[in-house]
Amino acid sequence: MNKSFLFVFLIVVIYSGCKKADSVFSGAKVHVLTNFVGGYIDTYTYNANDGRVSVIDHNTGDKTIYTYSGDTVLMQYIIGGTVTSSATKYILNGQYADTSVGLYQAQHIATKYSFDGNGQLTEQKNYSYGNLASTVNYTLTNKDATCVTTTNASNGTHTSVYYSYSTNSNSIGNQDFGMPFLGEGNVHLPTTKVLIGVNNDTTNIITYKYRYNTSSFVDTLVSYDRSGTLVDSIAYTYY
Repeated sequence: MNKSFLFVFLIVVIYSGCKKADSVFSGAKVHVLTNFVGGYIDTYTYNANDGRVSVIDHNTGDKTIYTYSGDTVLMQYIIGGTVTSSATKYILNGQYADTSVGLYQAQHIATKYSFDGNGQLTEQKNYSYGNLASTVNYTLTNKDATCVTTTNASNGTHTSVYYSYSTNSNSIGNQDFGMPFLGEGNVHLPTTKVLIGVNNDTTNIITYKYRYNTSSFVDTLVSYDRSGTLVDSIAYTYY
């Protein structure tokens, strides 16, 4: 799968039938994402009529294609321009998706989402071969996800991630990548991420640093772990 999906910013947010409240969309549209640590470059193209993402071209020569039809969004990862290696179908409930199902190699995977009145994710249930694998609960404070807790369905153990935020607006959320069907992202940019393990111990602390362009959009994101080791270095350009 396209590595950039791991980053679209720490959030996969979808809606479950409520009317959308105030949008947090910054107005930015990402053009090129360059991940210096991962060694990949993704170039985004959007539909002219609605601004939704249509194609993500990867510097490997592969691409991710989005097809919209009625109440579904089909995301396909294409190798060499011809072979579909994986795909995900998002089933919409209104403006946003509330279910996603894997196709091809990922056909045993499905996810069900629940959202608040702002269209922000509050719960995500992940299934494998029809069985519940894990439940992810999101705690939102002022439209920012401040705690994300994952519970293993088989043994009841859980891990948590705690975020703290700056007052700077988020210009690298779902809408900024042309994915409004994934719902409302965080309003602000996180400054730290604290990871808590199954034994309630702190396993790592990630610190985020940003540089901004003249439009106050994120130009560069750099993150470090608690030992000061570089975790990620990502540059963004915009249309």
